[in-house]
Amino acid sequence: MRAQSQYLRIYDAGGTTYQRWQSYYANTSVTWSSASWNYVPFIADGITAGSSGTEQSVSVTAAATGLVLDAFLAAISDGRLVDLNIYQFDSTINNNTPQAGQELVAAYTGQVVGGNGGLTSLTIQLGSALSPVGAQVPPRRLTLAIMGQGIRQ
Repeated sequence: MRAQSQYLRIYDAGGTTYQRWQSYYANTSVTWSSASWNYVPFIADGITAGSSGTEQSVSVTAAATGLVLDAFLAAISDGRLVDLNIYQFDSTINNNTPQAGQELVAAYTGQVVGGNGGLTSLTIQLGSALSPVGAQVPPRRLTLAIMGQGIRQ
């Protein structure tokens, strides 16, 4: 029987990791790729096969908990990066920890470009901060991390 596990890493351009989440091994942290991944139930939608540079976006939806809210708000305001990896494996063999022979079936790296939410769930949109068409070189979404705090009266 085949199963899929998803791993999500939120980090900045300098390489500092803020969150590592996995959504398969319930209520436990697991070690994968020499790192610890905490259990946070989330769903990633929008990974499709296509050519590089097609500007496809991916959405990640998670329960509206304090941890998720804080992580998503910081990711949106700072334009953080996200790696999303989906692995497939045989769930009848050692279903308590990640298997060494997991097969990577999809990988996506993008920047947090937006989000929304409600009382029970929060969603972030991942994509490219570079606009495919623009008058500026390079067209880019400006964030507090890039511009700093503006003048207030």
